[in-house]
Amino acid sequence: MSLDFAAPAGLEAFTQAWPLNAFTDPQGHRWGFRDNRRDAPPLVLLPGALGNGDVAWRIAQALDAEARVLTVHYPSGLEPDALADGLLALIDHLALGPVAVWGSSYGAWWAQAFAQRHPGALRALWLGNTFVDGADVAASPLFAPDWLTAASGEDVVARWRDGTLARPDSELRQLQLHMLQHGLPAEDFRQRLLKVALSTPLPAPPTPTKTVLCDCEDDAIITPAVRERVRRRYPHAHRVVLSAGGHYPHVQQIDALLPHLRSWLA
Repeated sequence: MSLDFAAPAGLEAFTQAWPLNAFTDPQGHRWGFRDNRRDAPPLVLLPGALGNGDVAWRIAQALDAEARVLTVHYPSGLEPDALADGLLALIDHLALGPVAVWGSSYGAWWAQAFAQRHPGALRALWLGNTFVDGADVAASPLFAPDWLTAASGEDVVARWRDGTLARPDSELRQLQLHMLQHGLPAEDFRQRLLKVALSTPLPAPPTPTKTVLCDCEDDAIITPAVRERVRRRYPHAHRVVLSAGGHYPHVQQIDALLPHLRSWLA
């Protein structure tokens, strides 16, 4: 009998309150997004490879009254330029004007392509817990390119699920198990991880005035050496360093994160 991994209670309430919308970009790629539709400065949330835009639900809820918040379910298996152009098409479709883009991990990696290709559409950039290229995660067997190329999507999900089940129970563990089962199709997840593993350095974009680099001292994926590589690409960016939060401060340390987010958006 297979297990059904339920969403954390707060996430379930969020998805019921914020309907999921669909958008097809000019290249035919399907996007999803939740939108509070407020008359306020727009904020686009791009979580990492695991799951979909709902992973950022805590940020969306916390800033609901202060911003027009979009949590974005972006397509898998695309090159960063295609993702950047598709995001611009979504922004134009909604007539948002220049947006603040919050990105985490893989979402922050390809957000750099958006900043490089479409600087006029960007008013602020948040790069959280991110990397420069595939060499930054090569030490993890979960990102081994040869394995990801040969494995099926189901194989990849099973390995990540087994590793997650081995950890102590927590809200983050519940969220990750739910996203592995329900967040996106297994093959989409494999394609995203393969894009991470095979990624090459993106051209450094012009640094918007409000660029933040955020990382956590206890992030086991983004090591101190990787954090320093990212910082060297953005020497003029503001740095936010949290002592805890791992790879998911927007889940594990939202109260510590929010003052920095509000300052960035102010």
